[in-house]
Amino acid sequence: MSGETKTFSLKLVTWNVGDEEPLADFTELLDLKADSLPDIYGIGLQELVSGEFAAYKNSWTTLFTDILGPRGFCLIKAVKMQGLLLIVFIKREYILSVTHIESEISKAGMGGWWGNKGGVSIRFDLNGVNLIIVNCHLAAHMNNSAERIEDFFTILDTQKFRDKDVDHIFDHDFIFWMGDLNFRIDNYTREEVEKYIEKKDFETLLKQDQLVKCREEGLIFCDFEEGKIDFPPTYKFDKGTDDYDSSAKKRVPAWCDRILWQVHEDAFEKITLSADLLEYRSVPFYVLSDHKPVVATYKVKVFPCQRFPAPVTFDVEKCWKAGQSATVKYKMKKDSELMSSSRDWIGLYKSDFKHLHDYVTYVWAKEYAERSPEGVEVTFPGRYLSSPGTYRVAYISNYKDTLLGISEEFKIVT
Repeated sequence: MSGETKTFSLKLVTWNVGDEEPLADFTELLDLKADSLPDIYGIGLQELVSGEFAAYKNSWTTLFTDILGPRGFCLIKAVKMQGLLLIVFIKREYILSVTHIESEISKAGMGGWWGNKGGVSIRFDLNGVNLIIVNCHLAAHMNNSAERIEDFFTILDTQKFRDKDVDHIFDHDFIFWMGDLNFRIDNYTREEVEKYIEKKDFETLLKQDQLVKCREEGLIFCDFEEGKIDFPPTYKFDKGTDDYDSSAKKRVPAWCDRILWQVHEDAFEKITLSADLLEYRSVPFYVLSDHKPVVATYKVKVFPCQRFPAPVTFDVEKCWKAGQSATVKYKMKKDSELMSSSRDWIGLYKSDFKHLHDYVTYVWAKEYAERSPEGVEVTFPGRYLSSPGTYRVAYISNYKDTLLGISEEFKIVT
């Protein structure tokens, strides 16, 4: 099997939503009319409404979960800091491919005290290859490139992960970095920039793009790649229009919203990792904010699924009787990197569950299950099995809420 790979499609979305509520149709943003949807979505937002609830209980997370859940996706993680939100979804059929899920936050605004600027991240292993997505909001204003670079390194220096082999952002095999980076265009007036935009002469403008120049000088995002920018600057618009800033400040348009990536291609001996960019574009359809969203889609090559079987397997009856207790038998592999714990749990899920905490009920797992080659049993009380439908059971480790196994579908009938 040397050299074999599995390809996942990954769509990233970054959008500064300008303190607005999600009052729009997001079909175009998520490309929901495409012949096939990506396997993974990573959605990074900046400037959420002040006072919005936590990562899983805010209007944006709820909306995207309600949109993608019925389309076969499961939310694997959400992380929020002030106005920054990052959420990651994967197709339900691939949920066992994702392990060791973690998140981190880094406060950069006001000396790191407030966190109005900074970054959030979600990292996970995808078929044994580690991947991280960073969503950030760097320092604002035309002349603050040095502060933006400082914010970048604050994020790098302050994010530490529990996996001792991959405890730093740059340790990951795949690094995807997006957000409102806030870099501007130097040496042109507002009128000059608009003329170049009208002529679609983006190449000339990009020669004065602060991020491009800083990268050329080796000051930031060394060894990262960015797709060709073939779309107009994404900031700053009058809300509700496609017109650039008409306020008294008349800000010079800029490509504030960016997505970059880095791959350690030779991290493994037997395969070459790659992330092939399929598209990099803005989505001008949306006028909700003073920024336009930016999306990028990749084909990511990792190890094939079959090389990483689930540590826990289930033996479940195909038909359960509503209102009656049901016994589930499961086995845990001895060579699993995780030992069973009495704090692990087995959840009962409807087949279209939206995230790992979207369970109907759960029971605690048995400790030392890996020592029992014939398997162990747990029982779900009948009082929780009252609703007919199609279900699954899943084993969740207390260690990082990692999914270790999921059953085939079965039915509860009256």
